[in-house]
Amino acid sequence: MPTEAQVLAHTMDRTRQYTLLYFEKLKDQDVHRRFICEGKELNSAYWLIAHLAVTQNGLLLMATGGPFEKFSWAKHFGRGGAGLPPEQCPPFAEVFDTFQRIHTKAIAHVATLSDAALEGPNVTGIPMIGTSVRDVVIHAVRHEGLHTGHLSWLCKLYGIGTM
Repeated sequence: MPTEAQVLAHTMDRTRQYTLLYFEKLKDQDVHRRFICEGKELNSAYWLIAHLAVTQNGLLLMATGGPFEKFSWAKHFGRGGAGLPPEQCPPFAEVFDTFQRIHTKAIAHVATLSDAALEGPNVTGIPMIGTSVRDVVIHAVRHEGLHTGHLSWLCKLYGIGTM
C-alpha cells in the first residue's frame, strides 16, 4: 500500500502529465507571445513553464527540505514576477530542461516524506496555503493545475483544439 507521500507525489506527477499534454500542443507556437484579452495581458507559455519550474522548486523542494536549486532567472518568474523581455530570457531549452529536472527531483523527494515530515510547518510564509508541509504539497498540485488551465486557454487563443 502506498504511503500518503507517494500518493501526493503520484498526483503531482499526473498533474504534470496534463501540463505537458497542453504544452505539447503549443510547442510550435511563439512561446513568448502574450495575448491581450479584455485589455489584460496574459502570461506567455514561456512565462508559465518558467514559473512552474520556479514554484515547484520552492514548494516541493525548498519548503519540504529537499534538494532546492538556484538558477539566475528564478527571481523573474516567481510569485508576482513579470518575467523578462524575450531578448533577455534564457534560451527556452534551458528553461524547459530546468522545468523537467526540478519536477523529477521534486517527485522523487516528495515520495520519501514521512508522515511526521508532512505534519511539519509550512515555511513558505504564504498563509493561504495552510499550516503544514502536506498543505504545501497539495497547494503545488492545485497551483500547477491552475496554470495548466492557462495553457489550455493559450491553445484556444492560437486556434488549437484541446479536447
